[in-house]
Amino acid sequence: MKLFGSARLLAVFLGLALAACGGGSKSSTGTTAVGVGVGISLTSPTATSVVQQGDTLEIDATVTNDANSQGVTWSITGDGTIASSDTTKAVVQTPTGITGSTFATLTATSVADPTQIASVTITVNGVPTILQPVLFPANQNVAYSTYVTVAGGLPPYTWAVTSGTLPAGLTLDGSTTASTAIIGTPTATGSSTVTITVTDANKVTATTTITLVVNPKTACLLLGRYAYSISGFKNNAVAVRAGSFSVDTNGVVTGVVDSLDSKGGRQAAVPTNGVCKTYTQNRGVISWSGGENFDFVMQSNLLNGHIQENDGTGFAGAGQLLAQTTAAFPLTARAGDFVFAGAGDNGSGRRYALIGRYTLAANGALSGMADDDAPTPLAGVSLSGNFTEADANGRGTGTMVFGSQSLPVAYYVVDAHHAILLSSSTSGTAPRWIGEIRPQTGAPTLDATALSGPAVLSLIGSSPSATKPVTAASTVAVGRLSGAIPAAGTVDVNLDVTDRTTPLVNASYTAQAYTVTGNGRGTLTIGTGSAVRNFVLYADGAGGAVVLEPVSVANNFGFLEAQVGVPFSSFPSAYYVGGTVYAPSSSPISTLPQVTLSVGTIGGNLSGTFAVDPSTGRILGAVSRNLLGGTGLVMYVVSPTKLVVIGDGYNSINSQLAWLYQF
Repeated sequence: MKLFGSARLLAVFLGLALAACGGGSKSSTGTTAVGVGVGISLTSPTATSVVQQGDTLEIDATVTNDANSQGVTWSITGDGTIASSDTTKAVVQTPTGITGSTFATLTATSVADPTQIASVTITVNGVPTILQPVLFPANQNVAYSTYVTVAGGLPPYTWAVTSGTLPAGLTLDGSTTASTAIIGTPTATGSSTVTITVTDANKVTATTTITLVVNPKTACLLLGRYAYSISGFKNNAVAVRAGSFSVDTNGVVTGVVDSLDSKGGRQAAVPTNGVCKTYTQNRGVISWSGGENFDFVMQSNLLNGHIQENDGTGFAGAGQLLAQTTAAFPLTARAGDFVFAGAGDNGSGRRYALIGRYTLAANGALSGMADDDAPTPLAGVSLSGNFTEADANGRGTGTMVFGSQSLPVAYYVVDAHHAILLSSSTSGTAPRWIGEIRPQTGAPTLDATALSGPAVLSLIGSSPSATKPVTAASTVAVGRLSGAIPAAGTVDVNLDVTDRTTPLVNASYTAQAYTVTGNGRGTLTIGTGSAVRNFVLYADGAGGAVVLEPVSVANNFGFLEAQVGVPFSSFPSAYYVGGTVYAPSSSPISTLPQVTLSVGTIGGNLSGTFAVDPSTGRILGAVSRNLLGGTGLVMYVVSPTKLVVIGDGYNSINSQLAWLYQF
């Protein structure tokens, strides 16, 4: 799924969204819905959720099925206070002294039914400041567009180049909104440094200095060596791929790939070659010699991104694209402790997931422990084996022995702490399995304090009985662990689950039991009685873990990542890139080239709104088109630069989980 074809569209959309600010709360254009929620509609008489600093904003609430008209109660977090309220409306007072934009989240809870909750993110605009632009290189004689955005201030805006000259062929688009596009077709290579100034309606100015680089026409956005992993489906069966490739200055691609498809479609270490081309901004395509094409999207550092096959070959898959550090290829550079996790199938159509931890010696020997979700799960069994030295592509091979299994594997080094790991047997009955390796610290003296801080959960599963993933039902979840009491071995858990079209929204479980032993292996129990869920985990020593639900309908596995930045008192207006990871079903699989979260608005070639809870980093969003399996999105902030996202599943039997990274 491509959200939009150019940054120009994005700039126009964001500009229109911000232009709706008008004069803040003092300009009334009719009651308009704002915010998102369940069972409660929030509206604003001023047709906006944006307000100038020091002003007030009224929000009205209407409750569904409120027979006795009991209305709502109100609460607020962030930069604002409730100046007055009753059961149907609240008036928010905003502070002064703001540079750029800040926000407050106003929440309405039904008195009659407290499970019905709605929230609106109120953006407070202060003195204008230009957000640091996200600039990707241009190509000579190739159409280009990028954008510069102001936060705060009062529209309309005037944009101008006040120092230097834009590259020949490029110009500002004349926008009077909060975003201006730099558009055109550059006619010469080189770099140009310019200062851009914006002036708002109050005659207050802000400036930024940028440098634009124009590369030769054939140059690709990518340059250097990258590893990638893709999970998906082909011919109604699990298919996984991992590889490494290098891109030269002319966009020529050479590399190697491991491809595990259906029976007869398994290949290991196959040489590949192709051409890399830039579409526009952060998007491009790699065309392999065999007729396959991969779309990719990148962060501005060009080190991390997302990749998706999109060529009509019958393989639907997506995953991560990561720059490799060649100095980390030798085993001696990677000796140490690691956790790992991954999923696929057991070779016969049944979903299979595996997690564990190991110590890698400088000679490649492995020693550790593993758990899986086989029909008779292996629980905390010893793991042994070996890894060979990686070749010039960063690819190595090995064997992982646990229980009665001896699993041939291949790995692709990303850096000294991370690698892609997959099964590598070409046998038609062997597992098709892919995952990743992450560092572990603190073993063998880890304990319950390893999960003492807040952490965000990505949980991915699929029905093990389905032999045709096209009609299979997926289960995905996002959640948060917090409030741990290590001495008591308890932690609070919040979960948002999409389970075969049955969404479980923001379920809260207090004082759930958990353990962590010295090597990091632990347990987590969520719920009680017939609804109890039992998880196994391996803590990474940095506040996160790899996670497995060994006895479950959906064979869930995933990752727990330490949450950084709580409370999120200044959630950024930012652009994100990413897409589906570890696809549990064949549809919908998405690449998300550019998604905006700004002034309570979700942007792209879709429209929507969001509200964020600063105390937890949980975001509830509603968009105008089906995305990741629904028109409702639930997101958790892992850090200021990463979000975990799921669809609500209302409009599709399947939902997907995606990771989004800030540009």
